[in-house]
Amino acid sequence: MAELGIYGANYKIAIVMVMFIQAFRFAYEPFIFAQNKEVKGADKNASYSQAMNWFVAFGLLIFLGVMFFLPVLKYFISPQYFEGLRVVPIIMMAELFAGIFFNLSLWYKLSDKTIWGTWFSLMGLAVTLLLNILFVPRFGYMACAWAAFGCYGFMMVASYLVGDRKYPIGYQLGKLGLYFLSAMALWGIATLLTTGNNWIDFPCRALLLVIFGGSVLAVNRVWSRRRTLS
Repeated sequence: MAELGIYGANYKIAIVMVMFIQAFRFAYEPFIFAQNKEVKGADKNASYSQAMNWFVAFGLLIFLGVMFFLPVLKYFISPQYFEGLRVVPIIMMAELFAGIFFNLSLWYKLSDKTIWGTWFSLMGLAVTLLLNILFVPRFGYMACAWAAFGCYGFMMVASYLVGDRKYPIGYQLGKLGLYFLSAMALWGIATLLTTGNNWIDFPCRALLLVIFGGSVLAVNRVWSRRRTLS
């Protein structure tokens, strides 16, 4: 129960990612069904792909914002729970995967094959149970965090692979990969440059957030130029 309390308290720090995904869900489902009725052909799929691009970009921006300013955000919970802060990045990335899975789910909703949602959920449940049963007795709440990461990551990949065969959208995986690489690189740089003095660290990290935003815009511009030339 003590470890469950630590895990639950630190999960609250990641609630900002959960709130972002919930807000996106409320807006996105009406959007995809409206696009499906009003727009035809490649333009429709391009809209879905663009929505994915911006969702991932903003999700990673939130991830970096929380991780960069965790020395302040951690005080939203009691200091007795600080030992569990290491689960925060794992949980936030797991929730981002869950959001990407929701984005990908449009293929079986639009093709009226919603049974696939059940299959993916059951597969995710199996992954979660397996990882928890195998590793929680040994690693405690860290195993719970990695189980969530593995569950949503598996569901995300499975939905993409099946959807790409049954209802191809044409997601720009290269662009999404660059977003992830940029975010992870900047997180690594922030970790390496940490001095322990928030008056120095926070301005530097704010600058890194601006750099990430600039890198997203630069990748979009280069990608658009390549498409125009091709």
